[in-house]
Amino acid sequence: MKNPISFGLAASILALAAAAFPHPAAAQMAFVASTDSLVTMPSESVATLNAITLPKAGTYVISGQQTFVAYPTSTATPLYCWMANKAGSSTPLATAPAPFTTIAPPGGYATLPLNGYLAVTAATTIWLECRYNNTEIVESTGGALMATQVK
Repeated sequence: MKNPISFGLAASILALAAAAFPHPAAAQMAFVASTDSLVTMPSESVATLNAITLPKAGTYVISGQQTFVAYPTSTATPLYCWMANKAGSSTPLATAPAPFTTIAPPGGYATLPLNGYLAVTAATTIWLECRYNNTEIVESTGGALMATQVK
């Protein structure tokens, strides 16, 4: 026989959880874009590596990652990425991900996290742009973007 006190406590916790999260999980929409191909980035120029379409107005949580390799890496290689509202843009979106790192020699690797949020007033596509500064060769080895609509 089940204890009526523990059943009442469980029901209370469930009611509090439902009140704390008024949007059912089914109302959230997630969109994913990924790249698995090797892309050689242009030296000291903007490279467009990925894009994701947000189909309607709202607030989105952006997450993902992009991986890179630099060679022959005789010097440190600064690497910077950002989300933009058009391909090839050097202007980052204000609250979207904009990670940076320095790939260390010799033959270094880097994985940049792409975590942030973005509020849009209409359907739009956002682009992942990256740039590095030196004469080494940098390649993107792949990555993924996910946008989950939360509002």
